[in-house]
Amino acid sequence: MAVCSGWCSNASRLLMHVMLIMLFLLCLYLDGRDGSMVEGSCIESERRALLSMKEDMYDPDQWLSSWKDHDCCGWSGVGCNNITGHVVKLDLRYPYDLDVQYETMKFPGPSKLNPSLLDLMHLKYLDLSLNNFSGAPIPKFIGSLVHLEYLNLSNAKFSGSIPPELGNLSRLHFLDISWNGYYFYDSRWTSLRVDSLCWLSKIPSLHSLNLSYVNLSKAANWLHEINMLPSLLDLCLSYTDLPVASASILHVNLTSLTMLDLSLNYHLNATKPHWLFNISSLMHLDLYGCGLSDRLLFAIGDLHNLKFLDLSNNQITGEIFQSLGNYSHVEQLYMGWNRISGEIPAIIGNLIHLEQLYLSHNEISGEIPDLFGKLHKLRYLALSKNHITGNIQRFIRNQCKLNILQALFLSYNQIGGEIPEILGQLSTLQSLSLASNSFTGHLTKAHFANLTRLDFLDLSNNSFELSLNQDWIPPFNARYIRMDSCHLGPKFPTWLRTQTNLEGLSLCENDISNGFPTWFWDLNSISYLNVSHNSITGLLPTSLGGQQYDTFDVSSNNIHGPIPELNTSYLYIMILSNNSFSGSIPLSFAKATNLAFFILSHNRINGSIPQFLCNLPSLEVLDLSNNNLSGELHHYRDKPREQMIDSQKDSKLEHSLDSMTCPANLQSLHLRKNKLSGNLPSWLKYCKQLVVLDFSENTFSGNLPVWIGKSLRSLRVLSLRLNFFNGNIPLQLSRLTSLQVLDLACNNFSGALPSSFGNFNAMMRIQNADKPMLSDFNAYYTEGLFMTTKGIEIKYTSVLSLVMSIDLSLNNLSEVIPKELVNLHGLRFLNLSNNHFTGRIPKNIGNLRQWESLDLSVNNLSGMIPLTISSMYSLSHLNLSNNNLSGKIPWGNQLQTLCDPSIYSGNPDLHGWPLPWCFNHALLSSPFQTRAQEEESRNGDESEMIWLYAISALGFVVGLWGFIYVLMIKRAIRIAYFHLIDMTYNYINLQLAMRFAKLKSILSILMNNSQG
Repeated sequence: MAVCSGWCSNASRLLMHVMLIMLFLLCLYLDGRDGSMVEGSCIESERRALLSMKEDMYDPDQWLSSWKDHDCCGWSGVGCNNITGHVVKLDLRYPYDLDVQYETMKFPGPSKLNPSLLDLMHLKYLDLSLNNFSGAPIPKFIGSLVHLEYLNLSNAKFSGSIPPELGNLSRLHFLDISWNGYYFYDSRWTSLRVDSLCWLSKIPSLHSLNLSYVNLSKAANWLHEINMLPSLLDLCLSYTDLPVASASILHVNLTSLTMLDLSLNYHLNATKPHWLFNISSLMHLDLYGCGLSDRLLFAIGDLHNLKFLDLSNNQITGEIFQSLGNYSHVEQLYMGWNRISGEIPAIIGNLIHLEQLYLSHNEISGEIPDLFGKLHKLRYLALSKNHITGNIQRFIRNQCKLNILQALFLSYNQIGGEIPEILGQLSTLQSLSLASNSFTGHLTKAHFANLTRLDFLDLSNNSFELSLNQDWIPPFNARYIRMDSCHLGPKFPTWLRTQTNLEGLSLCENDISNGFPTWFWDLNSISYLNVSHNSITGLLPTSLGGQQYDTFDVSSNNIHGPIPELNTSYLYIMILSNNSFSGSIPLSFAKATNLAFFILSHNRINGSIPQFLCNLPSLEVLDLSNNNLSGELHHYRDKPREQMIDSQKDSKLEHSLDSMTCPANLQSLHLRKNKLSGNLPSWLKYCKQLVVLDFSENTFSGNLPVWIGKSLRSLRVLSLRLNFFNGNIPLQLSRLTSLQVLDLACNNFSGALPSSFGNFNAMMRIQNADKPMLSDFNAYYTEGLFMTTKGIEIKYTSVLSLVMSIDLSLNNLSEVIPKELVNLHGLRFLNLSNNHFTGRIPKNIGNLRQWESLDLSVNNLSGMIPLTISSMYSLSHLNLSNNNLSGKIPWGNQLQTLCDPSIYSGNPDLHGWPLPWCFNHALLSSPFQTRAQEEESRNGDESEMIWLYAISALGFVVGLWGFIYVLMIKRAIRIAYFHLIDMTYNYINLQLAMRFAKLKSILSILMNNSQG
């Protein structure tokens, strides 16, 4: 019976399970019978939701073309549950990664996120990355998709505030909202931001979190809120402007964390991140650009499991700290862009797993140590831009034994000697840079014999010679070759024609004097070309449409003829300056939407400036100076863009605005020495990032518009010299708080000089020599400006950021020189000559100690030269001639070196050295003085003499009575004093008696001789 009852019990359980399964299947069947399911396993309501979303997604290549039949579970990017049929996966990631977008120029157009997404309530996976949501905020309704486990919104051009409703996604394992942000129509950049991360604590199962490029500057409790995620494995907070943590944490819960990226948080040093040194599970730590110094980095030695460590671009000084030896498992170590000094320590030889070592851009000295021979896994070594000396022969021999080295960067050091031929046996080598050292000897084909994998080669700026025959065929087919200053001329090296994979080529300063060979243009894979500063002659092909250049630099050669038609879709840098190009600018540049640097100066280009140049949205530097351009600049851009947006509501709005845009990113505009005329174009007011504006030596006319001071607040250089501008100088120019150079000379400006010119903020202080004139252009472009200082035209380049100058000469300005100009303590050059200024020279002008040049000549200034002018210790050029100045010329300090009398000529009532009628540096009166001036001079002299006599008499009386008083009260001193007088008296009598006796004997001898 017991057995039977047990069997019956098991049978009843089995029957119950079968009934439950049947009931579940029946429910599924009934769910399909109500019309919500169609053929296959797709649910109709979710299918309709997907089609609604498709309508709002940018899809030029029809990558959603499969979204048309009934079974939505078979659509591209859609995944369904095999049992329920619900959509659980939606992958709408834009199909081209960022690299591909820039290579193919296939950027996503605007998309919208349709609210029908809410009908997909069973979603577990959602990817919307790499799309373009046009600066829209992240929809709050995403927080209703409570089954989500994977959410990727990265690089999707969202902006605004991250909705805290994302905290409802309690099942999330993966969350990536990184690298968002958007440029709006008025050139405002807005990024994602969050004021508090408290919603993160509601997602305890989070394994991966990426908030890079999200503005966290107001999230004061970020550390505590992230510390509440015990399951976190990967954390990326790069470039988030992390604030100083409000308080330190006592216990670190991030015990599972293996990857931590805090790079580009420049104020992290102030937060004292000792907490991260307790996360022993860390294998990947990125602290690039965090402002960290030595005092916090010693503790990193406790992270024994690290395999990747990046400490580049910080403030690490001194010798490499000894705790490096604790990273026994490290495989990649990056410490470049610091101030590390001393020799490479032997302890690095203990890092036996090291594969990549980056120490470039430091102050490391000494020779390359032999310890690298112990690193049997080292594949990548970068020591560029240090102070390393010696030779590389022993190092190369050691590496040949291992033969695993793939990349060697030693450029910009002081390494010398000959390069051993055994270098050619490094068959694994892919990248080699030996540029800017002191290598000597000859490089032959043996040096490249087995470098079959070489992909990057830089041998520029050394002292060796390349002994390679014209028929030499390299064993490699490199993508990047740089051989500047390698004496390759006078012909093009013919071996280049074998480099069919070549993408980048630089052959600057090689004395190449013939023209481009015809085969050269068959190398159509080249995107970077720089053959500047040679003597290349001849013409360029009329069309280079087959090439896809992003950089094209043939400047400083002897090329003539028209500018060729180019495929400008990819063009970023175009430099044709200092040649003899003629004709007009080709129409192909109208499509150069990515062109940032267009340098065409010092050629023979004629015609007018085409309107499309002012439409290029990416243009940052435009230099058309020293050509034959003529006509007026276009004035089509007078209506504010905001009004145009309000007035146009059709689907063609974007195209309409694009046809009327201005170069909003423009920072430098040079049109000097052309034949341009008319008024300043009003579209310039929308170039709010403009730093340098040089329209000098043209025929522009009209009044100077007031919007320059209101709109161009970033302007540092304004040069309108040698034009026909007239009217008053608007006082609104004083709003240009960054202005350093103001050159309005040789125009027809009239009226008074505004006193507010003493408020130029940048001129009130000495500028920082490390601050470039333009931002982030050092690698591509160095700003230059021709200026007339000290009577000589000079081009300023590297020191332009230090120049402070005002030149208003040769105008019709009148009234007094504003005394407020003495506030400009950083000013170095001031030229107000050839105007009609009256009154006196400002009294406190000597307070301007930085001034190097002062020219006030040919005006109607009167009165005396202020005595303080002698305090200007940097003054090397002075001209006060042809005024009505009077009185004495001040004397002393720097004025003693200004000996040319012409700098004071034309002032008949002025006297003193170095005027020609004065001599011996004496301050004598001029014979041409008027009676009033003589009286003034005489009164001054008498007053000075009276004071001199008074002080001398007072000193004599005080000294005499003090001496008498001492004699009266000190008997010993009295005795000694009178004894000294007696001794002196006796000595004098004795000496006189001896002299008289000697003289008497001499006279007697002479008399006896005469009688004899």
